[in-house]
Amino acid sequence: MGASLLMGMVAGMTAGTILAFLSHLAPRFGAGNFIPDTDQPKLFGKKVSRREAHLIGLLVHILLSGIFGFAFALFVELGWLSDYAYVPMLIWVVALTLFTGLVVMPLEGHGFFGRKHDAWFIVDALITNVLWGHLFLVLLRVWMLR
Repeated sequence: MGASLLMGMVAGMTAGTILAFLSHLAPRFGAGNFIPDTDQPKLFGKKVSRREAHLIGLLVHILLSGIFGFAFALFVELGWLSDYAYVPMLIWVVALTLFTGLVVMPLEGHGFFGRKHDAWFIVDALITNVLWGHLFLVLLRVWMLR
């Protein structure tokens, strides 16, 4: 059981890292930054530079990706999700999108479901989470030879 949980965490972190890389590459090909700069960033009430805020954001993104991958593998091992397949992953992705929209986005200052930025922000998040889920499953299948 331990190896599959570790693989889930590593696959989640890897999928998150790939998406973070692509998000930095996309503006070079004409895609705009859909998250505008806000006021001076703060961390626990202390002002930080935009570079520090960006680095912390990347680390949080990769950490959450690893936690979400670990949790998916754990739920499969416990039998709460049926298998490493696309239908359970779609259910998982919808749950993640709801969690990030209700908890993570407000903590980051985007408001519930990202409403401070755009009405379509949550749709972008859902599409990104679906892509994360697909990358996660592909990586697991390659690494676990399924």
